[in-house]
Amino acid sequence: SSGINAEYGAGNVVEWKYPESYSLTGVEFKALPSGAHNVQHDVMIFELATHFGLAAYIMKQVDNTAERGARMKSVGVMSSNYLALFQHEERLVELAQDSVERPGAYEQLIQYFAEFNQSYSIPVSLEMKANCVGSMYDLFKSQGVQIFTLWKMLLLKKRILLQCTPPISRQCSYVLCLAALAHSQFTQTYPLFYVTVNDMTTLNYKQSYIACSADMILKTKGTQVYDVYVTGSAVVNPQGDIFPVTRGDIIRYNQLCGAVDKEYGKKNTSEVDRLIQGYFSVLTTDLFNTLTSLMSGNRHMQPADLKDIRLHNSDLPYLQTLVDKLGYDVELFAPSCCEEHFSALI
Repeated sequence: SSGINAEYGAGNVVEWKYPESYSLTGVEFKALPSGAHNVQHDVMIFELATHFGLAAYIMKQVDNTAERGARMKSVGVMSSNYLALFQHEERLVELAQDSVERPGAYEQLIQYFAEFNQSYSIPVSLEMKANCVGSMYDLFKSQGVQIFTLWKMLLLKKRILLQCTPPISRQCSYVLCLAALAHSQFTQTYPLFYVTVNDMTTLNYKQSYIACSADMILKTKGTQVYDVYVTGSAVVNPQGDIFPVTRGDIIRYNQLCGAVDKEYGKKNTSEVDRLIQGYFSVLTTDLFNTLTSLMSGNRHMQPADLKDIRLHNSDLPYLQTLVDKLGYDVELFAPSCCEEHFSALI
């Protein structure tokens, strides 16, 4: 458990931590992100060394010149499993509120640490948590047809960085949803959640990740730190070029939109989230099951195979990149007319 404070003249500082021996070097920049002064409250998830953290942030207006009229504090916990963090979110928000109301009073933080350290609850699955967050539908609507571009990039194990501004909580939810989108027995992604310019070295050596950041300088670093940059609904490569959408993407998007709109009309958000998650889960599983089956058979993909996994002739250039990247010894058929090309952007 820890408390982060923004002090005028000193910047972000770790005001208190427990146990005192626990190393939290760099946590002050993640628990109080760039632009936090523009929002009243927020929740951040982040990776720090070998653990993950969740911090609740609160800003309170004060009549105090030493604090320049605003008191900003974050209270957080660390865990080796990021899925175990969400059970603490509600209580951390309360503790952060208490922290700004009673600065310097840490007895409730110590008490909470003792309580949750004695009781351990099994984390929910990644898919379940993504549905509980309730952001899958928001992600789907905000990205539009480019949601399929992101799905393809996830299967290729690309480094994906989402641009964000406070509040950070929604983008952290999007990172979790994207991690769930391509999660299967064949592939999984690595969510870093919120990252800062201080993570450049980590981002440089990671071969695959999903993260979000409010530090705009990261965008200028291009291939040093990311393969795919998401700003709003634009999904671009390090050179700033938008990844093209295929005819197959449009067909799949329209089909999924029809099902989503029908379910959304029933005002059942959780079912909509499960529908979207389930669609991509089946899409991913069927794709890799087919590739695995072909590997043990004649190794030749036919048009019927492509149709069975809901792909289109226009997806063949991408599919060729995927089998080459992941080492599947499968020969794709040559279409009579490839309507669209994924191009060499990937």
